[in-house]
Amino acid sequence: MESVMVVLGTRPEAIKLCPLIKELKQRGKYEVRVCSTGQHRAMLDSALEAFDVKPDFDLDVMRTGQTLSTVTARILKGIDEILEAERPSLVLVQGDTTTAFAAALSAFHHRIPVGHVEAGLRTYHMDSLFPEEFHRQAISLLSSVHFAPTVSAKKNLVKEGRAESSIFITGNTVVDALRFTLTQKKPYRRWSIPEACRLVVFTAHRRESFGEPIRGMFRALRSLVEAYPDIIAICPLHHNPEVRRAAAEILKGEPRIRTVEPPEIVSFHHLLSKAYLVITDSGGIQEETVALGIPTIVTRYSTERQEGIRAGVLRLAGSGEEGIRELGMRLLAPKSEEYEFMKKPSAVFGDGNASVRIVDAIEKML
Repeated sequence: MESVMVVLGTRPEAIKLCPLIKELKQRGKYEVRVCSTGQHRAMLDSALEAFDVKPDFDLDVMRTGQTLSTVTARILKGIDEILEAERPSLVLVQGDTTTAFAAALSAFHHRIPVGHVEAGLRTYHMDSLFPEEFHRQAISLLSSVHFAPTVSAKKNLVKEGRAESSIFITGNTVVDALRFTLTQKKPYRRWSIPEACRLVVFTAHRRESFGEPIRGMFRALRSLVEAYPDIIAICPLHHNPEVRRAAAEILKGEPRIRTVEPPEIVSFHHLLSKAYLVITDSGGIQEETVALGIPTIVTRYSTERQEGIRAGVLRLAGSGEEGIRELGMRLLAPKSEEYEFMKKPSAVFGDGNASVRIVDAIEKML
């Protein structure tokens, strides 16, 4: 029996790969092995639990204060030993994380084909996103098969010289994940939001935003909440100490801004579905809000999810305080025509069947 190894290490990877893992196992044609690097320990484990996926291998590389080079080296060493022993027919990685890059590089060294899920996303600015833009371009060089979520992503890959026969347009598995989480009947955390209030969900975690940019984001959020008395903001806080220090300093004393621990994924998707407005620097959340039709302020100067901009659901505001505050004031204004124009679900990132298409392509490949 052919074997497929799926490597993941962060919560976003788990969200997008778990539907694919379940589809692979359901087909019953492959020995499916899951390797967790533990790059983001607690947030990863809760996402895996939500999908009832249990890793076969766990590298447990997470260490406080380690550098990008250190975590890359630790993942490379751990994956190398597993691939040497297992010799799978295909290694699947997702996105642009350090885990995905290191796993793809190790598989390349072992001459094992690499399948890249969510291939072809680009900003073509190495500093934005850092280090993700380098990772995703490097993974494309190392991959044998590319699962592009959109036509635009495929065009990027073709422009870079990837063979069209190696590229499959599949949609994004994040929509598959949403279809699963939002239909779960198991209890999830209830958010006490008065009916008369509008909910703003705010997240920030990007490395390039650390320092003054993230402080400006928090100041912008506070000014929006203070300007509109019917707004309640919920901020799931990233575990990075710098993010938490800035939030504690700038948001303290405002009772309508609630900072919370990152919810497990079922709870978070239910929370997101109830939002009036989302403010985020996350790539995955951009895809989720586009699928849900929730107007979203992207606190970045560029995005590799241009389809969401063209669909009208996303707006780039940059990471500066004034840009975020100005756009937020317009969208939160009573009877905002701009807001109403943005409030429309779009299937540009997929229809919820990406995992099926990816496994169909794997069957042809193997």
